[in-house]
Parts: sequence; C-alpha cells; structure tokens
Amino acid sequence: MRDETGRAATLLAAMPLAAIMALWSAGGQDVGRWTAVEVAAAANDADEALLGRPLGLAFDGKLLYVCDAQDCAVKVFAADGRFLRTAGRKGAGPGDLNFPSGISVRGGSIYVADKSNSRIQVYDAEGRVLGGFVLPFRPDRVLALNDGTLLVTGNPTGRAASEKLLHLYDTAGRLRWEGLEASVSSDRIYDAFRNMIIVCAGAGGDFYVIHRSGRRDVLRFAASGGLEDEFEVDGRHAFLPLDLPFAGPVKRLLGFCWAADWDSGFLYIAAPEPVDGRDLGPGRRLSVIEGTGRLAATLDLPCPVHRFTVEGRRVYAVDEDGGLRIFEVVR
Repeated sequence: MRDETGRAATLLAAMPLAAIMALWSAGGQDVGRWTAVEVAAAANDADEALLGRPLGLAFDGKLLYVCDAQDCAVKVFAADGRFLRTAGRKGAGPGDLNFPSGISVRGGSIYVADKSNSRIQVYDAEGRVLGGFVLPFRPDRVLALNDGTLLVTGNPTGRAASEKLLHLYDTAGRLRWEGLEASVSSDRIYDAFRNMIIVCAGAGGDFYVIHRSGRRDVLRFAASGGLEDEFEVDGRHAFLPLDLPFAGPVKRLLGFCWAADWDSGFLYIAAPEPVDGRDLGPGRRLSVIEGTGRLAATLDLPCPVHRFTVEGRRVYAVDEDGGLRIFEVVR
C-alpha cells in the first residue's frame, strides 16, 4: 500500500497544478455533490466572544468549545453561536493556559492541550479546574477516546531518535502506549511539515490519523494503540503540490489535508487550496470519505475554513479571519 502511495506521489509531483486541480474537480457519477448553506449565528457583543487565534474545536451535542491560543482561554458557545463563558487565562498556574492548541470534551470534562505549559489541563463543564498532568513534550492535540483514555499528539523536535507522534494516557496522566515514529532527515524544517498529522475520534474509542502532506493513507487505531486498519483515500481527492526552498535542493511538498473530522461513519477531509500560486491555505471543499477510502461525496462550503467539526447535518467551523461559522448540509 505504501509503495502504491509513493508511486502516486511521484506521478502527481510531475503533474502541473492545473492538471491536478482538474483531477480534484472531476467527479464520477457515483459521487454525491453536497452543498452547505450558512445558518445565521447569534450576535455576540462581548469582547470575550471574539476569537483571536482559534486552534481547536469540540462539540458535545449541545455546546461548542473553542480553544483560543491568542487569548489563552477556552471559549464556550451555545449551538446557535451565542457566547456563554470562558475558562482559563494566560499563565502557568493551576487552570491557567499558555498557547492552548487542542481540545476535547467527554463525560462533562473538558481536556485542553496546554502546549507551552507542556501539560493537559482539565476543566468541568462550567469551567472549574478539575486537574491535569504534565507531559515530557509539548502537546499539539488531545482526544478523549473513552472514559479512561486520552490520545495526545506531539510535534517532534528532531533532536532525539525515534520520536513518536502518538501517545495514549489514562486520565491520571499515566502513559499507556506510544507509537507512529516520526520521519527524520537532514532537514528539520521539511521534517516538521512531513510529520504534521490530523487525528479524529471514531466510534467506540477508535481514532484515525491523516498526514497533512506527502501521504494519502489513513490509519485507524484502537483505543489500546493497536493498528486496526489502513486504507488509501480515493485518488479524486488529489494532492496539491508546493515547491518550498528547504535546505538543499528545492523539495516539493504534496499537500493533502488541511483539517478533518469524523462523524457517523464518514471522514470529512478538507483539501488545501492554492493561495496566490505560491502557498497552500485552507479550502472550502470537503471530501466525504467512506471507511474503505472511497469518495462518497464532496461538500462545498460557502467559504474556506481553518478548523471544523461535523455533527449530523451541521458543520461548525472557524473561517480565515477567525470568525465562528455554522453551516447546514444540503444533500
């Protein structure tokens, strides 16, 4: 499977951007074309409701939680977008946050990847501090997989051999498992891009791992850390190439996924889009992927989105300007 992925990457690297965009735009008769209409969000006048640098979203069926790295706070909204309250403030003490980058909610507890404090911070539904634990690395994302297991991802530093991207902890902070070794070469900046991953919570404690560039295979793990499945995403969700002047010769980065989520048996993968022909940025089209990797549908949003979470026929998202947007899916 990885050999096939490598051959596909090589072929796409040689293709002009226009040809790749045509491949991405082309759909088969068996692919649904979904659209989304915007739902007017409730107006919020409070300064606290403004999002400075929203990096993580979580929805528990009633409330939307956004971790804002700039304001060092978790901001809580009703399902209609109405601002309710915040949790946390900038600092290093109990309940404080410093560049929160990921968030997950389960069983009334809010788990936050408190990146610059190198820890997981835990609050209750009202924002009161429940505790947390220190990590030996800076966390990027956190997912509560079940009532006793947390998945924590980290960005490798390149300074140590055999660094792992995935770490499973219990809620008391005891390490249960770690895996998925980071890619290492002589160019740490290039490696940083290659090791960027998106993780999505699936059913029954399972979780999915998608590389943001270079690979089109999706890995599905059990809550114990065991690899359950691996499948390649339909070629109609195409790589988008970007030539970057990393150390040494120019290297072509093959962008694949900007953001992703899982809901009701489908993976929703947001493809990156070219920005001024020189960069890749957030896109407005989501690929709806079945568990076999087949493209079931495409979902076009009214605007590009940086982060999103799907709940039934609702998509909660953050746009390019950090605005909270709510969309209703039309199939």
